[in-house]
Order: sequence, then C-alpha cells, then structure tokens
Amino acid sequence: MKTINKLLAPIKKKTMNALVANYKWLEKQVRANNVTYNNISNNYETNIDTKSEIAAISSYKREVAINEILKSKEYDFDNMLVIKNPHRIAPLSALALFVTDMSCKVQYTIAGKRGSDDYTVCDEIMTKYHRVPLLGLYENSVNIIIVRLLDENDSIIASKKLRIIIRGLDKPVHNAVKLSNSTQPLSKDFIFVSGGYHGGVYAFDKKGNIRFALNKIPQYCGVYLFKDGRFLFPEKHMRRPAWGNANTVVMHEMDMMGRVYRTYYDKKGLHHWAIEKEPGGNILALSSSTDDTFMENEIVEIDRFTGEAVREINMNKLLPEKYITRNDWAHINSFDYIAEEDCVIVSMRNIHTIAKISLKDNELVWIIANPKFYKNTAQKDKVLRPAESMEWFFQQHAVSLLDYDSDAGKYKIILFDNHTANRRPVRYFDKIEGSNVLILNIDEKKGTVSKEKRVPTALSITRSNAFVTDDGDYIYAMCGNLKEEIDGCRAKIYKYDYQTGKCVKEISCKKDFFSGSEMKFDAKELSKSVCGDGDIIVGELKAPTYKEGNFENLSNAIAINEYEESDDVECFENGLPVIVRIVGDLLQIYGRDHLVKKVYLYNENGTYEQDFSDTEQKSQIFIKQKYYVNVPLDRIKNGSYNIALNIDDKIYTTEYFIKSNRLNCYYK
Repeated sequence: MKTINKLLAPIKKKTMNALVANYKWLEKQVRANNVTYNNISNNYETNIDTKSEIAAISSYKREVAINEILKSKEYDFDNMLVIKNPHRIAPLSALALFVTDMSCKVQYTIAGKRGSDDYTVCDEIMTKYHRVPLLGLYENSVNIIIVRLLDENDSIIASKKLRIIIRGLDKPVHNAVKLSNSTQPLSKDFIFVSGGYHGGVYAFDKKGNIRFALNKIPQYCGVYLFKDGRFLFPEKHMRRPAWGNANTVVMHEMDMMGRVYRTYYDKKGLHHWAIEKEPGGNILALSSSTDDTFMENEIVEIDRFTGEAVREINMNKLLPEKYITRNDWAHINSFDYIAEEDCVIVSMRNIHTIAKISLKDNELVWIIANPKFYKNTAQKDKVLRPAESMEWFFQQHAVSLLDYDSDAGKYKIILFDNHTANRRPVRYFDKIEGSNVLILNIDEKKGTVSKEKRVPTALSITRSNAFVTDDGDYIYAMCGNLKEEIDGCRAKIYKYDYQTGKCVKEISCKKDFFSGSEMKFDAKELSKSVCGDGDIIVGELKAPTYKEGNFENLSNAIAINEYEESDDVECFENGLPVIVRIVGDLLQIYGRDHLVKKVYLYNENGTYEQDFSDTEQKSQIFIKQKYYVNVPLDRIKNGSYNIALNIDDKIYTTEYFIKSNRLNCYYK
C-alpha cells in the first residue's frame, strides 16, 4: 500500500473550524494512492459492464486511507476533518479525524431535535490520534454537535461546536415510526429493528426520530446483532437455489459505522438466525441440509476466522419421522446458546416445538410442546409435563434464555407465540385470534414446564420477537408482521409492565420487520481501526467442475438475444431474462428462482460448469423470487473464457467473456 502523501482537494467548505467531506472524497484518496489488499483485484478483462468489489475489501481500503490521514497529522482539534458516511452504508454516521499534542479522551453531544433530548457519548480511549464515530445524527437536519477533549480525570480541556448537514433518508426508513401519546421512555437509548419484506434496518429514539439506518437492505430476516456494536449482514440477492426459500451464501460482519470486518462465503447458505457463541468467538447460525431435499433444518457452527463449517446438527435425525413429510417440515427460526453446557434452546415453527439440543452429544434433551403432538412417537418421553394448566403456543418465533441454573436444571425462556397454525394445521389448535408473549419456567430434573407470564398482544402472523428489559421491569412485544394493518401500519411495538401486563407505551412502524431489540452505540469499539491481521474474505462457495475438450453442447446452443419472454419469465431492460455482473471474484447471474440451471465458462481447451440443478422449487410462495447465483472465479485457471447459460434446460450462448491472469487465484 502506498502512503497517502498528499490529500486531495477539493474538500467541502470549512464550517465551524472543521473541513467536511464525504465518502466520495475518501474513495478518491483510496484510488489516487493505489491502496490495495494483498494484491487482490477484480480487474478482469471482460465486457461485463457492472463490476464492483467485495464489501470487506472496499472497507479495508477506506480504513487504510483513514489511518494514513491520521498519520499525516494534517488535522488538529481546531481544524478537524469530518467525513460524512465514510463507508457509504450508514447515512446517519460521520467520522471526525484529528490529532492532539497530548493523550486525551473525546466526548461529544448531539443537540436534541424534534422533542428528543441531547445525546452524549464518550469513547473512553486515551490517545493522541482520534477517530471519533459520530452516531445518532438526525436525518434531514442541520446537526449541532459539541465535541470536548477530556483528560484522564474527565475534566474538559477544550471544546468546539460542529455543524453537520444530513439529507433526508430514502424509503422505507424515512418517517417510518409513529408513537402513541405515552410519555413512558425507552429503557435504553434506541430501539433497533431490521428485516421484513418491505422494511429496512434502522434505530429510533424515544420520540420516534430515526437516529441510525442502513441504506442497503439485507435478506428478509434482517441483520443479526453481535457484541461490540457489530452484526452479521446477509446479502439480500447473493443466494443459492434450494428446496424452498433460497438461502443467503454471502454475509458480512459489519458494525454501526458500516465497516465490514470480514466477508463470509457459505456453500449451503444461512437463514433466519445467527449468534456469537461468545464475544468475538465462533458463529452459530441456521442452515439447511439441502442435499437431501430438506430446508431450514440445520444448525451450523462457523469458524469466525476461517469461515469453515466446523459442526452441523441436522434435526431430521433427532425428531419424529412422522412429521418429516415435506421440505420445510421443521422451519427452525431461532435459538439461544448455553455455553457451559454446549447446548441450544431452539424454536421449530412448523412443528410447534421448543427443544433443547446438546451440540456436543448431537442429542435431543427435552421438548416443550402440546404432548398430543408427540403421542405415539419415539420422542414422547422427551416431552416436558405441564406443571399446571397450559395454553400452548403455535408457530412461535424468537426463543431466548432469560435465566438459567445448569446445576439445578432450571431455565427461564421467553418466546413470541404467533398463535396461528396455517403452516402445519393441527386438530388441537384452539383457534384463538391473537398473539402472545410467553415466559416459561423449566425444571429439567422434575421434567416439567410451567407458565410465568402470558401477555396477549396484537396478532402477528409470522416473524416477531419479545424481550425483557435489563432492569426486569418491562416486556417488549415486537409485532413485526401484523395480520391486518393498524392505523395504516404493518408492525407494532408494545411495552408492557412486567408485573401487571399493562401496556405503557405503543409504537407503530409503517413497514413490517423481522425482529427488534434495544441498543446503544459502542463508541469505544467503533473508534478502533479494523485493519487487523487475518483474512477478510473467508469460507468458500460451491466451485465449478472442469472437463477438458470442446464445449460439447455448443452445437445445439441458441444465442441469448433470441430468448423469448414468457408469462412465467419476464425479461429485464436489457431484453434478457438475466442480468450479469462481477463482484470481487464472483461471477453473478441474476434471474428468477431456479431459472439458471447451469453456468458454463468455456474455451478451446475445456469447460468449467457450475451446476445449480441439484434442487427443485416446489413452493408457490418462493417460485417468483429473484436473486444472483454465484460462480467463484478464483477457482478457474488463468485464461480467456466465453460464457454460456443453461436456462430452463436450453443452452444459450452470450456475448460475455472473462479473461483472468491473476497471480493469486486458487489455480496457478
């Protein structure tokens, strides 16, 4: 990497003793100084117009440029540099850069607007080189920020005022929240929601003002929150054909500034839920067996630093065969982890079941469900007995642990009881209209389960979650997918008094979401550089196979511009049923689910074939979804290749070619 010797101009006008720039200016620094990562480049010789970098590499380059800007000592406290949305994805963020003569901490206060209070943050790091994450800015506003330097005793050394103008956000986030007249505050600074088919990723304060947002939409399950201000972001359109809903195969470990620490590839793909085993540790996520016609039936452990799947647990081997009657028979949608036992508490929506699974023993420990459902099965003795009269849950979501004592075998869990049975009808469904928040007590040694709380809430037919505030005083019901709109909104959030069950605050969201939680920004972690050691693109995708000799199907091929649009398959603006692009080392073809059966890269010496025909789509729910299938180009030998496609079992040649002469590809 070449050192940034001279900062480029122009920078936007000076305002209140600060120079304000944006991500475009930062990217000019990257390009002008030829910042690279391990000589990785996506500059293939090709006539494919759309090319971009993998997010982890783009983020790394910006971070290197930021570090070099600090090293230049060009900016001090009196004349600092402020870069708005430095990583392009978090439009309500900014980064202040400057150096000081002595080590000190930085505290900042964002002046309150639109009824919200002032918001103060301190990064707590004593240093001379300051990179201050300014988070919690207001959209469509002139943000006034007081920045203070503090000594080790938290005494103010110096202070100054910044003025940062932020434009309005795009839909679906803009003006997304509506509050009731309740004066009850949030328990933490912000409420964070994500996912849904029409929602986004955003956080709002106690007055409903949007204070964080991503301008990039993830897969419908949203992002998965980790510790230290990080989350796992599943790409919405980088997926793989499956026996149902297509799983996401490209994910990014990201933070609230929009920085990507690592990009993960996964052959099978992930869905619904992911957590850290411990802060900074391996990732537990939901996946699918896929190769045996089943979907959303596995838990996988992913090595945090290599992306390798080090452990897989298949529910097909643990639950009753009588219910394994279709591709999506289990539909695992959430789980929580007990580290000292190496166990998970897992929710399986389509069999109305909560279960404890030992990962180390690959064993079913117990089941919570209406005992009628497991009558005459081999697992009937695993079902916990109700210690009292029970109102059973149906098609539940978002199970999590509230408390547990492993030695005593006692657990307290919370779940969102959607209370519908349309995905697996059962004779004993009570047909009660309305969802519930359930808190259950489990006595493992006695083999019993009992109800602690059942709080009725609005009917949310899928998705949704619930949680208890850290002080234990309140329950939140995050009703993310209402059966019917309420006041023109697709989702509702209710805050209930834990003791009385009385609703004390009501929040409406215009668009649906998958799940939500309370959150705070972690300024200390977000102020650190992410240019660390280790690989930043990890894991692998299914690789193409190679066959020497001429492309045998070429004689029967049709030019793709002769493709005829049908009622089932619409063509895009290019007149084709597909869109082709290159992202990093991935050749990607966008089209309707299961439309592209195979991708061929061929020349006079041989053919690479990427086969996507190992699954079928039998669900009308997902048959019209569109996404990119992926061909990893680092798995092909250097050379020039033409591209052909198998679309609905017909071979089409294209005008596209790729020439690779990489030095660091998988094959030399």
